[in-house]
Amino acid sequence: MKNYSATILLVFIITNCYSQEKLRLDQAIGIALQNNYAIAISKNETEIAKNNVSKGNAGMLPQLSFNAAGSFAGNDTKQEFVTGNNVDKKGAQSNTINAGINFNWIVFDGMKMFISYDKLKELNRLSGFASKMQIENTMVDVINSYYDIVRQKQLLKVNEQLISIYEERLKVAKTRWDIGKAAKTDYLQAQLDLNAQKTSRIKQLSLITELKSKLNLTLSRQANIDFDVTDEIDVDKTLKLEELSSTAFKLNTALQYQQSNISINEFSLREYEADRFPDIALNANYNFARTNNQAGFLLYNRNLGWNVGLSASWILFNGYNTSRNISNAKIALKNAQLHLENTKSEIENGLYKSYQNYKSALESLALNEENTTLAKENMDILLESFRLGKANTLELKEAQKSYEDALTNLLQTRYDAKLAETSLLKLKGELVK
Repeated sequence: MKNYSATILLVFIITNCYSQEKLRLDQAIGIALQNNYAIAISKNETEIAKNNVSKGNAGMLPQLSFNAAGSFAGNDTKQEFVTGNNVDKKGAQSNTINAGINFNWIVFDGMKMFISYDKLKELNRLSGFASKMQIENTMVDVINSYYDIVRQKQLLKVNEQLISIYEERLKVAKTRWDIGKAAKTDYLQAQLDLNAQKTSRIKQLSLITELKSKLNLTLSRQANIDFDVTDEIDVDKTLKLEELSSTAFKLNTALQYQQSNISINEFSLREYEADRFPDIALNANYNFARTNNQAGFLLYNRNLGWNVGLSASWILFNGYNTSRNISNAKIALKNAQLHLENTKSEIENGLYKSYQNYKSALESLALNEENTTLAKENMDILLESFRLGKANTLELKEAQKSYEDALTNLLQTRYDAKLAETSLLKLKGELVK
């Protein structure tokens, strides 16, 4: 019966493992790129900016319109003319019909229409950079959240490993107490420490569930979707500050965004300067008009024909608004240039800071790996000595604590190195290919 129960339990564990989704980092990023709401919104805004790039939106194309109107009336009419003729008619009806096609084309506006068209194209580029920055930020969130789950999963394994060690310690302490070679307090303390580790495991499982829910939110899917992650945090140890810097000042998305913003402000300044020139338009229309009257001097009238002409409009004075707009546009351009310089400083500072964190994490990684090996060996020795009665509870507990701290520090260092690596790739401008 016991064997049957054990078999059922084993089948349940195996089934549960296989039913859990194995989510790779590249899969998580792909889901985020497809589903994330912020990315979807930024893509829609980019599509709007793309649609706005048209010659008609820039004012380069003519306008063609059709107008029509009709009126009908009935009046009691009484008229006396100098010729001696009189009209006295009740309920005299009249109707008027007008229709026409109008054509208007601004052929010169100080080149403003061409400037506006170039500005619309640059606004489209700017929107693309904004969308790329949103994608980069989302990818950073996904990568950091994913590897945080990996780290916590590794810490759970550490916890489970420590539980087995604490169970062995409890077993030895109980045996020594049963045969009278140790005090009951050693056994009780071992039980307390084991329970503390089991409590820590419960908290660790809860934390992993919370982090998975957070990642699911970034992936824009249901919070209760369970999944497994990889077992290791791989860190690229080959990054060099010089290569990162040279590439960042060419490919960094935030820098490209500010450079595009400067171009847009330059176009805006030129648009305002174009307002100082006259507008010249080509006008043409084809009209039809007809009037019927049952009373009056003119009983019937019809006009049908076309006309073509040029018109010019030149604002000579508008309360200095054009000068004010030009002055403000120059200030906005200076601000855009200042934003660019500030972005360069932020990139330089961010590269230096992230690279120092990256380098420090790599240097600490080797030490923590060595410390973990030493702490494990020390704990194994003291556990064997504890079995033989040559080590006391405090010594073994301290060794166990040292091993736990070494493993925790090792995992934290790997995670810190990965965070720094991700930050460097984002600053470099190669996080999104």
